[in-house]
Amino acid sequence: MIAVLPVRTPTVPPATHTNCYRVGGTVFDPASPYPDEQARLADWLGAGVERIVLTHHHGDHVGGVEDLRRRTGAPVWAHRDARVPFEVDHRIEDGEMLDTGDGAWRCLHTPGHADGHLCFLNEGTGDVIAGDMVAGVGTIVLVPPEGHLATYLDSLRRLRALSRVLHPAHGPALEDAPAALDHYTAHRHRRTEQVRAALDAGTPSAMARVIYADVPGVDFSLAAAQVRAHLGWLEERGEVVETDGHWRRS
Repeated sequence: MIAVLPVRTPTVPPATHTNCYRVGGTVFDPASPYPDEQARLADWLGAGVERIVLTHHHGDHVGGVEDLRRRTGAPVWAHRDARVPFEVDHRIEDGEMLDTGDGAWRCLHTPGHADGHLCFLNEGTGDVIAGDMVAGVGTIVLVPPEGHLATYLDSLRRLRALSRVLHPAHGPALEDAPAALDHYTAHRHRRTEQVRAALDAGTPSAMARVIYADVPGVDFSLAAAQVRAHLGWLEERGEVVETDGHWRRS
C-alpha cells in the first residue's frame, strides 16, 4: 500500500507541499525543513522505518532527511549523481530492485529535471513514485544545465512505456499515466514552438516576457530558465545560435 503525507516545504508555487510517501518500511522524500512538519511526519510514520529513499537532491525533497535519520537510525539511499549535503549510505543504480516489505520496486534513473533523479516502479501494478517528473499541481521546472529538455523528454518516454498511475511529489496522483505523460510531452513541444516564434526578442528574459505575458503571477526568472532549456534543445539541433547572451536563428 502506498501511503502519502504532504508536508509543507519551500517549493515552487503554486505547490506549497511535497508529498512524502511510505511503502512498507521505506520512506520516500522526507522533505520539510520545518521542525513542526518534521515532528508531524515522525508522528505519522510511527515505528518501523527501515530506509529513507530520495527521488533527487533538490531542497524541497531532502529538507527533513537528517531529522528523520536521527529519529529512526534508518540509512539514506539516493542515486550516485544526487548532490546532497549529508552522507548517503547507499548509492542506487538504474534497474536496481528495492524490497520495501510491501512489494518490490524497480529503481529507474530518469534525469532531465535533476541529475540523479529517480522514479520507482511497481512492475506488478504499474504504480510509479514519480518525484518531479510530473506534478499534480503546477508544472515541472527545467533549470539548465541540469534541467535538460532532450534528456527530460527521453525520461518521459521511458515512463510512458511502463507506468499506469503516477504518484508525483506535488499534488494528487495522476490516475491515467500514459495520458498525463503525453500531455507533458505535448506541452514541451508547444513551448518550443513559442520559443521559435519569440526569437526576435533576443534574450531569454525578453522571450519569457512575450511567451508568459498572459500567465498570472509568473516568476519571470523561472520562466527565463524554461526558455533557456528550450533554446538549448534548439541549439543542439542546429536551429539557433547564441552570441553574448542574444539568440538568433542559425
